[in-house]
Amino acid sequence: MGSERLPGKVIKPILGKPMIIYTLNRLKKSRYIDKIVVATSLSEKERSLINKCEQYDYDVFKGSEENVLKRYKDVSDKYKESEEDIIIRVTGDCPLIDPVIVDNVITKFMYEDYDYVRLDVPDTFVRGFDVEVFSKKALDRVFDKVHKNNDLDADNTMYKEHVTLYMYKHPEEFKIGYVKGSEFYQKDYRLCVDTELDFKLVNEIYNHFQDEFVTAKYVISFLDKNKDIANLNFEIKQKQV
Repeated sequence: MGSERLPGKVIKPILGKPMIIYTLNRLKKSRYIDKIVVATSLSEKERSLINKCEQYDYDVFKGSEENVLKRYKDVSDKYKESEEDIIIRVTGDCPLIDPVIVDNVITKFMYEDYDYVRLDVPDTFVRGFDVEVFSKKALDRVFDKVHKNNDLDADNTMYKEHVTLYMYKHPEEFKIGYVKGSEFYQKDYRLCVDTELDFKLVNEIYNHFQDEFVTAKYVISFLDKNKDIANLNFEIKQKQV
């Protein structure tokens, strides 16, 4: 709810439904995800988000606002089923997340014994389909490294804010994989929502299809044929980590 560029973005309505619910409902279509939890903060400003998610029967976990790594550690401990738990991370501002793409990333993780696998965004996949998969063991290792090692470099604060940053900055410590997209998905489109123009683009897409579960393939084809819509947020730049 505290987005700097678009406050309250996650509950902005699209066709009468909060944006975050599109993300969650689409993830329910995954063949592999067993449990979906919205991991937000203890801040009072998240109350509207929490109410919306609970209204749609989604579990909500409230944890640290600044230390997102700790929030992930705490929520993974609460819902832990075994030492072999797998965590799928999707940010709440990706209302066009595709469960088939998510499942492809999960499959690569499961069958090739990785610690961490991510979609190759933005190099070979459109931003907004982002998904990361990592083991509970890898998350615990990162948490211990960041919170117990006083010799870490100046990125220590960033590691707490960005859950998986330590993993992909230290490939010598983790087995890391990427799922790359075909030429069809190698487009300079932006389907995450950080600004009003991002939201306008996503809203245009849903208004066109009138389908909560429109696939990534149809969305990209639509943008290929409608450059005026695709370019609505062309000048918006992603914040750098």
